[in-house]
Amino acid sequence: MPWSNQSGGGGGPWGRPGGGNGGGPWGGGGGGKTPPDLEDLLRRGQDRLRGVMPGGGFGGGKGILVAAGLVLGAWLLTGFYIVKPNEVGINTIFGRYTGQSGEGLRYNFPYPIGSVQKPNVGVVNSIPIGYVTGGGSARQRDVAEESLMLTADENIVDLDFEVQWRVNPLKAEDYVFNLANPDGTIKAIAESAMREVIGRRNIQAILTNEQSSIAQEVKEIVQAALDEYGAGVRIEVVQLTSVNPPPEVRPAFIDVNAAQQYAQQVRNEAETYLSRVVPEARGNASKVVQGAEAYASQATAEATGQAARFKQVYESYKAAPEISRERMFLETMEKVLGSVHKTIIDQSGGVSGANAAGVLPVLPLTDGGRNQTTGGQGR
Repeated sequence: MPWSNQSGGGGGPWGRPGGGNGGGPWGGGGGGKTPPDLEDLLRRGQDRLRGVMPGGGFGGGKGILVAAGLVLGAWLLTGFYIVKPNEVGINTIFGRYTGQSGEGLRYNFPYPIGSVQKPNVGVVNSIPIGYVTGGGSARQRDVAEESLMLTADENIVDLDFEVQWRVNPLKAEDYVFNLANPDGTIKAIAESAMREVIGRRNIQAILTNEQSSIAQEVKEIVQAALDEYGAGVRIEVVQLTSVNPPPEVRPAFIDVNAAQQYAQQVRNEAETYLSRVVPEARGNASKVVQGAEAYASQATAEATGQAARFKQVYESYKAAPEISRERMFLETMEKVLGSVHKTIIDQSGGVSGANAAGVLPVLPLTDGGRNQTTGGQGR
């Protein structure tokens, strides 16, 4: 037996269990108060190895080969590794990249020939810029040198934002080999991009309606810069967490904003009134113009007709002047006397008696004899 040369006999490699020499690797009993004897441990290890060697020692060449084979096998076994979910194995041999490995049990040459790095491509990392946080998500304090930025209209805005990023699974090797400080690099690029974008806009637009477009533009600039560097990083979200004027001038900005909102309200009301009144005025003007055009057409047609009739009368007059004058006189008198009350008066004065006054109703020329009772009244 390999353990035949151990003292005490039986109970395993550490001696008898429960005996004075058993109970642990250091040969101590249940109390464990005796310190380990290193020389004894070395001697025991040599005895065990000598027991498994052919010939009972290290002197033979076969023993050396067996020992070397065992050491080599143990060293090769250290090349197995496990890639967890959301990880990518980056394999290198003598420092040169040889490929990626997916989830599961994998193998690569062990150190120092090969090595494996396993970046997590599933976790989303967050970098706050303009402020620092504690253990939770609550902001603790602003970082003025990061958050204060100059706008296009030479105002200062206090802007805090957050960049969320992750390792690109398709370019994980770039992330491993090209980025020594990912958080610092991404933070520096994002802050520079944000200052560039803010410097092209006025403060009023930044405070009101262009925050989403600012975040999208910064994301595109940062992603383009990281791709140019070959960083192997994918920007997920750029989110503006706080956009305000500096604290020293914040009340003045609030007053200015209120005044601008009131001005915008008045402008909207004026535009509404304009959109209602102008069409009405244009409609009335069009109506007047159309009426004038209709009157002009009517007047022109009537004048043309009267001129044509006058020409016809004139031609008839030239042909028979006496008859034409007589006819015109009769037509005129017909028009004049046709709608008035008429009384014929005899002015000869030759009648005596009751009618000596010279007034004689001869014929009432009215409808139905309505004035039969007028008697001697005349006009």
